[in-house]
Amino acid sequence: VVTGFTNGIAVLIALSQVRDLLGLTVDKLSADFFAQLGTLAAQAHTWNPASLALGLGSLAVVAAWPKSYAVAAHADTPRDRAYRLAARVPGTVVVLIGATVLAQLFAWPVTTIGDRFGNIPAGLPAPAWPEFNWGLAKQLVGPTLTLALLGAIESLLCARVADNLTEFKRHDPNQELMAQGIANIAAPLFGGLPATGTVARTVTNVRSGARSPVAGMVHALVLLVIVGVAAPWAALIPLSALAGLLLFVAWNMGQWRELVRARRFALDYQVKLYGTFVLTVVFDLTVAVQVGLLLACVFFIVRMGSLFEARPISADKLPSGVAAYSLYGSLFFGATPQMEALADSLPAGTRAVVLDMQRLVLLDTSGLQALELLHRQLQRQAVALVLAEVNEQPLELMRRSGFEAALGAEHIVAQLNSAFTQTFGSTASGSPL
Repeated sequence: VVTGFTNGIAVLIALSQVRDLLGLTVDKLSADFFAQLGTLAAQAHTWNPASLALGLGSLAVVAAWPKSYAVAAHADTPRDRAYRLAARVPGTVVVLIGATVLAQLFAWPVTTIGDRFGNIPAGLPAPAWPEFNWGLAKQLVGPTLTLALLGAIESLLCARVADNLTEFKRHDPNQELMAQGIANIAAPLFGGLPATGTVARTVTNVRSGARSPVAGMVHALVLLVIVGVAAPWAALIPLSALAGLLLFVAWNMGQWRELVRARRFALDYQVKLYGTFVLTVVFDLTVAVQVGLLLACVFFIVRMGSLFEARPISADKLPSGVAAYSLYGSLFFGATPQMEALADSLPAGTRAVVLDMQRLVLLDTSGLQALELLHRQLQRQAVALVLAEVNEQPLELMRRSGFEAALGAEHIVAQLNSAFTQTFGSTASGSPL
């Protein structure tokens, strides 16, 4: 799901930059994938050579910049020191400054941030306490929970992507969500919208050398300085240069090899990956994440249900009239049909059924109900039920539910062999219970 989501976002980011890279005269792009393709194709004849040249040049510089200053660590000539100093400057900063200077110096006919969005406001809006209305608050409960859940999912997916891009300490999910919650409480006081962690800016930050949460703080402070001090200059940045940078980001954030490698894996893996990818591109992130997680849950339930097994123990190892089974895996709602059919498959003359539960790692309430149903079916047939080597979690559930008392504590034994010797007597005697 994470891989499909990440690759889908990369495709959308790249597609959204084609207009600015080519300098097309398109006022507004639709949010729909196919509508975007249609609009771009219809306006392709309006491309701007200057925008394309500046965008491709920006893409080339940001792609080559990390390699252009690679020098030996022991080299100490003035040129080598200059290269190492340049290594501390992210290529994205070089591209933004260089492209802006070139566009203004030679008066290239390219669209800038100011041309598209107008002047950037200098300073922050004054804080204002929102008006409280009880009727409106009741209407906002549902949307609020939806935004909170989707924001949490998107932020944690973003953090997971960042984990995969670095080899440093993994993120703390609780800290991530607490910080997001505090930010979303404070932002509306300044007229802000709900915020989440976003893959595009996170990957850009990582590719620029970010290695710790301090990078995010620096990111915020730099934006604050730009808004407060450099807003008029930021309005001069060419959009084609930004398009080149974001195309580089999109290429690097996509895990393209995974799309090819997925063919080697099981069908459920392919459905989740390709399904999430297609839904992200064609519909939107919300639908993709919801469907992707739903598919993951469904396939997980099916997989766990298929791993449960009630394996018969060879009859030559058992006393006469005893049927025994070893339970494997998890007995939960997805695996109960196998237990429900057990009573109907007993050999004729069965006087007792022994279930070896040593390898049963999980029992849920549906699985417990299947055991209770099995017990009642066996009682009607005058067949005893004995459980052997029950693990802690299933045993605790049986005690709390009252099933242990209904079955009888003497029918839950610590060792499988004792189920035969203590409950059924000698294997040679064949005596009844």
